[in-house]
Amino acid sequence: MLIILIFIILMGCVLYKVNIFKEPYTGKPSQKIIIIGFILLFIIVLAIKPNFVPDYLGEENDIYNKYLVDAILEGKVSIDIEPSEELKNLENPYDPSQRVGIEYSYDTAYYNGQYYVYFGIVPAILIFVPFKLITGCYLSTNVGTFFFVCLSMVVSTILMIQIYKRWFKKVPFNLLFLFIIAGLISGLYVWNTWRMWAYELAIISGYFFVQLGLVCMFKATNNEEKVNLKYVFLACLSMALAVGCRPTLVLASVLLLPFLYKIVKQAYKNKFLKKTLFFIIVPYMLVAIPLMLYNYARFGSIFEFGAKYQLTIVDVTDLSERYKDIPEGMYEYLLEPPHLQEKYPYIYTDYSTEKHTANYCSGGIVCGILFFNLTIISCIFGYKYYKKVKDSILKGMMITLPIVGIIMCMLDVYMGGTIQRYAVDFFWMFSTVAMIIWFLMYENATKESTKKVILITILILIEISIFINFIGTFLNAETNFLEKFLPEVFHFFEF
Repeated sequence: MLIILIFIILMGCVLYKVNIFKEPYTGKPSQKIIIIGFILLFIIVLAIKPNFVPDYLGEENDIYNKYLVDAILEGKVSIDIEPSEELKNLENPYDPSQRVGIEYSYDTAYYNGQYYVYFGIVPAILIFVPFKLITGCYLSTNVGTFFFVCLSMVVSTILMIQIYKRWFKKVPFNLLFLFIIAGLISGLYVWNTWRMWAYELAIISGYFFVQLGLVCMFKATNNEEKVNLKYVFLACLSMALAVGCRPTLVLASVLLLPFLYKIVKQAYKNKFLKKTLFFIIVPYMLVAIPLMLYNYARFGSIFEFGAKYQLTIVDVTDLSERYKDIPEGMYEYLLEPPHLQEKYPYIYTDYSTEKHTANYCSGGIVCGILFFNLTIISCIFGYKYYKKVKDSILKGMMITLPIVGIIMCMLDVYMGGTIQRYAVDFFWMFSTVAMIIWFLMYENATKESTKKVILITILILIEISIFINFIGTFLNAETNFLEKFLPEVFHFFEF
């Protein structure tokens, strides 16, 4: 633990004192090397960190990387596992109490006597199926998930740099670098790489495509005189692909509206409206039509992705009472402080469902996202600085990011429960708008002393966040894997 404290102090000294960090980010080689080096270091840490796969998710019987891939290659929509007669004869197979002692395939979708994979099909089509065709082997779900983890870290960093370049070029590099660190925290990468299976794959791949969509939209609108429609097409395609990873991410397309409004308005003025609409609508159709046909072939509805038919730890066919859980669940996701205890590692993961309805899933919460990234505190000043913004796209982002984030949080509570990894869906939206507000705060400061206070405040908030993240995710994470499987490593950090 002392090593972590020393690292945090040294990081603060370097960012505050070294000249290259005190000047604005201009993309010079030395600045790029610092960013690339930090991301590579982060990836290496994740790569050498132990990864644990519970027995029921063993790679030899993986419903995603093997059975879903086989089904796609064979042109089938169901997977090649035969449900037991006991399961078929149950009155309500979705009730976990009725499945006690019954043989069944856990966390598949069960419908009309067949098993289906309800996890998003897009990663399977893009990387798992090609890998099988080229090599004849099945790509490990761990490897596929980690692949998207690495891509997500890169594209989220590019997005932050795009925001900086578009509106905040005078802000010093040290602030940008701090928010790159905060962005990596907001991806919950450590949490999502303890056990890299289809859950994490669906979440992190969807996260990647949403962020890629925004990056492409920034590229499309870099030139105010002329919109690059190829990047508009790619942006909309990426957002559509995100839905094929995680259906609730259909809401993420709202984040494109500030850009699309300006693009369509400009196209109408210059009489390019039909061509522009083509580049916006067609990519969505290219993904939506096959997905709807796939859903209909499986579940008889173009809008049903299979989540309603899960064989999981709760009965998901009846969510009529779950609306009562939304206030408490949102508090847990957003604002709940770390759960402290006297013994090492001093923070624990809470799996309690005492405050929720009977049919509620709690997969474990260490704390709300506010404490994982304390810079989010700046959101309370959002309206004050929103009024000072002139750029319509920036104003739109400051509105859509928190609104979509709140709705996504509500949906995760209602449809899934409180599970720390689900926060990836919306965490970055709050941390991104928080970064924008801090940048605005810095630019609007007239005194150098005020700017120093802002920098030091952000530095302290991120240092505390790193400390909470290290204890809360590296030493705890899901089902305390490190303590269970590598106790000598777990106790190495004890003090």
